[in-house]
Amino acid sequence: MISLKRILVTVAAILTVEGAMMLVVPIVDILTRNPPSIPFLLISSALLALGIYVQKYQYLESPTPFEALIIASIVWLLMPLLSSIAMYFDFGMNIYDTFFESVSGFTGTGFTVIPDVEVLRPSILLWRSMMQWIGELGVVVLAVIILPQYNIISRVYLVERGKLAPTVIATAKIIATIYFTLTAIGIVLYMASGMTFFEAVNLIMTTIATGGMSIYNDSVVPVITRAPIAYVTILVFMILGAQNFRDLKDLMSLHIGRLLKSAEFVVNILLMFTLSGLLALSLHYIDGYSVLNSISNGIFHMVSGSTTTGFSTIDLGSLSDVSKALLIVGMFIGGSTFSTAGGIKVYRFIVALKNLFWAAATIAVKAPVSIRKKVGLENIGDEAILGVLSFIVLYFFTDLFLSIAFSWASGASFIDSLFEVTSALGCVGLSVGVVNYALPFWGKALIILGMYLGRLEFIQLYIILGYLFRRKSKIMV
Repeated sequence: MISLKRILVTVAAILTVEGAMMLVVPIVDILTRNPPSIPFLLISSALLALGIYVQKYQYLESPTPFEALIIASIVWLLMPLLSSIAMYFDFGMNIYDTFFESVSGFTGTGFTVIPDVEVLRPSILLWRSMMQWIGELGVVVLAVIILPQYNIISRVYLVERGKLAPTVIATAKIIATIYFTLTAIGIVLYMASGMTFFEAVNLIMTTIATGGMSIYNDSVVPVITRAPIAYVTILVFMILGAQNFRDLKDLMSLHIGRLLKSAEFVVNILLMFTLSGLLALSLHYIDGYSVLNSISNGIFHMVSGSTTTGFSTIDLGSLSDVSKALLIVGMFIGGSTFSTAGGIKVYRFIVALKNLFWAAATIAVKAPVSIRKKVGLENIGDEAILGVLSFIVLYFFTDLFLSIAFSWASGASFIDSLFEVTSALGCVGLSVGVVNYALPFWGKALIILGMYLGRLEFIQLYIILGYLFRRKSKIMV
């Protein structure tokens, strides 16, 4: 039976982390000699007080898997909602647009409907970056580390991440260590490449989180124009951000041999290389870019799209349909499993591709044959294959139908609508210009829905289907 108390207590405990993070805004305001943000301070205090109150329920039984799915779905709605309320009262933007901005931030998408981000206070710019940094690490991971007494949180963690150690807490600590280490190294290297400290802090948070928000209206163009070497450092950290945490652990431990045995890592790099080459050819022969610009923009934007980061340096809306289609493919596949990236994930792509060969082999051989199904060193069963294929089908048709609806709501062409919706579902943030502050209400609503579904990989739909199945089962009994 579903326990409402367990759900509410766990949600409150997790939101305590957001409350602590919101304190950064008034603190930065004071440091930059601006009036401290009262809305952020009040909501932060309320969430921290709520966290203290629910401590007495810390020894409740862990949520069931079904409850954990519900909790994750609620948390990823409440976090942006609370942020949007704070932003609404802080600088007066309408509540619907602040909610869009907050959903885009916490889901690590990077779309923005703020007409001019450069007029925002440093504290708000930092908060936009922190939403992506916190959201992609998973506020639940932070909660497991900071609030270990809440054993009930661990079940929710398993909805979002896998395991690198025997216990959930140990795994969360390893992930956080990798994440924080890469962030710190990134700040140093970004500054070494010519960025200011403020630029480096903000952009590394949105790069390593594969989020893509920027403190500038033109994404990373001002930075790369002033410091061209930043092109390389941003490229490297976009690639790192989209890798499986297991592979990052091997990389940081210098277990290169084991890293190269990871099928997902190898295929991920090969896909980026291949698709970047195809995009460069399209930019040169179809869009008319010079050879050098085709190569540099082809690599940068395909890496940005396939890692689901979302930085851009050119007007994507002016590209040919072929170039847009190639970027759509990259965004659809996305990055690695167990990473901050979105999309269907490279591992699922490998399984689906291999399954074609396994099915063909079964058909080609007349006599019954047993095929050993493996991805890298890992054996995979028929049930897992079915799950992968079901997810890809669900993802594809959701992408298709949302794109049709978005084309109607926005008045954009289907290819542009497919681009924007695929970007939303993959939590990418690349845009051909349709998603902006002038987008009609229903267009924004559909993009919010896409970002929300994509961030949690459709567990909301699984909750509904599971609930209906449970009801049907009871009726049948």
